[in-house]
Amino acid sequence: MTVDDGRGREVLESGFRILRALPDADERRQMSSLAELTSIPRSTVHRLLHQLHRNKAVDIRPDGRWTVSPHLLEITGHAQPLATHRTDLNRIIQTLRDQTGATVSLVVPTRTSLVAIEMIPGREALPIDAYTGIEMPDLTAAALVLDPKRQQPHRLRPFDAAVDDQDLLEGLTCYARRLTLPHGQRAALQIATSTRVQAENFAAHVQRAANMIEELTARSTRTGETSSGR
Repeated sequence: MTVDDGRGREVLESGFRILRALPDADERRQMSSLAELTSIPRSTVHRLLHQLHRNKAVDIRPDGRWTVSPHLLEITGHAQPLATHRTDLNRIIQTLRDQTGATVSLVVPTRTSLVAIEMIPGREALPIDAYTGIEMPDLTAAALVLDPKRQQPHRLRPFDAAVDDQDLLEGLTCYARRLTLPHGQRAALQIATSTRVQAENFAAHVQRAANMIEELTARSTRTGETSSGR
């Protein structure tokens, strides 16, 4: 399934509606309640829950009832410093995409994987799936900047950055910059392009966008600390 077409967007939007409704659904009649809360047919709710389960977004309990998975809650926790700035954050990411034409991802680490909590597809097709919520492969540039154990010196770049020049897949290049966020949280801003235009060519744009994200979260933290200290 591609996420660029209308059908792909519809499926993603329906999945998120189910996730948002799940905590409020009547557990005694969960499927019917979810269908009522989301205006999605019960058979579609059932199918989407199984798709969400395959992607570790929901779990099924021994009694047959569905619940938001610890994996998704962990991702949410890691993304918290960024979640309160979603509008401004999306504006920065969209601008970076417009400047570079690249697929732009905001990646956070969990205990077991790296997850793209935001992703905007670029102007050209890439030899890799690209959608919000996808687990990122171990050899991406984002993995190198987020996990010191993965670092390969020849792929590191100044200013907390790293590159992927077809190390992961033929025809794919990436450039990522680590984000320094409040309270020790970690994230990476990554762009991906084909080899027609190397991702590293846009290093200055990525660095500028990363600086803006860091300043956005730092400013909010300073404001919050000032308010709580009054």
